[in-house]
Amino acid sequence: MTDRRIAKTRRALRDALLTLMAEHGWDELNVQDLCDMANVGRSTFYLHYQSKEDLLSESLNDLRLVLGSGDAGARGVHQSMAFLGGLLAHMVENRRLFKSVVGRRSGHAVERRFRDMVTQLVDDDLCGLTMEQIRKKMVARSLSGAIVDLMSWWVDTSDEVPVMVLENFLRDLAQSQLK
Repeated sequence: MTDRRIAKTRRALRDALLTLMAEHGWDELNVQDLCDMANVGRSTFYLHYQSKEDLLSESLNDLRLVLGSGDAGARGVHQSMAFLGGLLAHMVENRRLFKSVVGRRSGHAVERRFRDMVTQLVDDDLCGLTMEQIRKKMVARSLSGAIVDLMSWWVDTSDEVPVMVLENFLRDLAQSQLK
């Protein structure tokens, strides 16, 4: 069980990361800014994380765990891309943040880590399907690339497409790849 003080510090640093990324983007963000906003010392930061990249990785992993814990298995029937609705809802709720994760203001490292997280979600989604391994890998990479690219387009576009249209398009795309 994690000590409450540790959990509180990590939560404060994660909240600072999300706030500062939305305000300034990844490249402008530094450890001192995180510490100042979270009201912790640099030594405390380094007790928990090796770098801002380490904090980002943990935050994305936590998001992946939340999105991947959907009820697809509980339904007993595989629904392709079960995580997609939650991911897109998160994007809508945090549009400003997503501009700094996958939009024009994104840093390359952030987008790459986000794409890796989405690829893992797709991999997990495909693991129960009977399909040649190399095909699964290609499908996972192409679908995750499409998801991230369309999310990037969606957060940056001024002529908003309803998110349900985006979700339906991505589900149709996934189904076409699974044939």
